Amino acid sequence: MTNQTIEIVSPIPVQESRRTKIAPRRLAKLDGRRVGLLDNNKPNADNFLGCLGALLRDRYNVELFAKRKMSRTEADCLPDLLEGCEFVINAFAD
Repeated sequence: MTNQTIEIVSPIPVQESRRTKIAPRRLAKLDGRRVGLLDNNKPNADNFLGCLGALLRDRYNVELFAKRKMSRTEADCLPDLLEGCEFVINAFAD
């Protein structure tokens, strides 16, 4: 009889936690801000941004500028969003 080794691999990742600092906030409040919503042209990104935009508009009375990337690699509309908005939310969805 030969010695055989069986390796058991668990699909459950090791739980790990790290402490980190939150990125500094440039804006003290959201009320009345100009917000860009950038859709990466993947399925359901538009649905997510639509819901998020409605929530921001209702809660904070923000002005929304929605744009959709027409290619997966470059955002031709990014300069317009950066010029006209105080911050931009980019959605990645499937």
